[in-house]
Amino acid sequence: MNLPHLEMRQTSAKIGINTTRATLEQHQAPATLSIEQPKGNLSIETIAARLEIDSTQAMIETGRIPAFESVQRYAEHGRQVGQQAVGRAASEGDQLMRIEQGGNAVSRVAKSRDTPPAEVTTLGFSPRSLDRVKINYTPAEVQLNYTAERPRIEVQVNRPELKVTEGTVDIYLREQNQLDMWPVGGMFDGEG
Repeated sequence: MNLPHLEMRQTSAKIGINTTRATLEQHQAPATLSIEQPKGNLSIETIAARLEIDSTQAMIETGRIPAFESVQRYAEHGRQVGQQAVGRAASEGDQLMRIEQGGNAVSRVAKSRDTPPAEVTTLGFSPRSLDRVKINYTPAEVQLNYTAERPRIEVQVNRPELKVTEGTVDIYLREQNQLDMWPVGGMFDGEG
């Protein structure tokens, strides 16, 4: 028995997609930087070193006497020599005053004036020791004052430049869906 029936053939719809990718271009300009460093302030104060040398005692030992002390010594020496001269003159006067008593007073006085006193020479070192020279040293003083100046920094940030090209998505029907039906069997199959 050949019953009629329908045969169907179905094809599904097919879609197609075309895409264009989005693009992103980015440009970042560097930041603008400005740095200024002012000079620091430096001040230097110096108190000079001081060296004091007192060689008075050493000079006295070599025969060089300060003026004031030299005047005092010569005055004292002159006083002593003057007194000795007065004493000697008085003594010689007394001897010559008694010339009549004999004893050859004139020749004795002349002989005492004729012979100079013997000079005494000694050998020594001058100055006799280093403690005769007094040294006083005051070192120099240096005062440094420095004031630092802070740097001046200015930063200008540049924003990034973005260029965006949007992507596209195109969806289209690549193949139409389709349903085909036809009868088969019975009187429709062409046999009956």
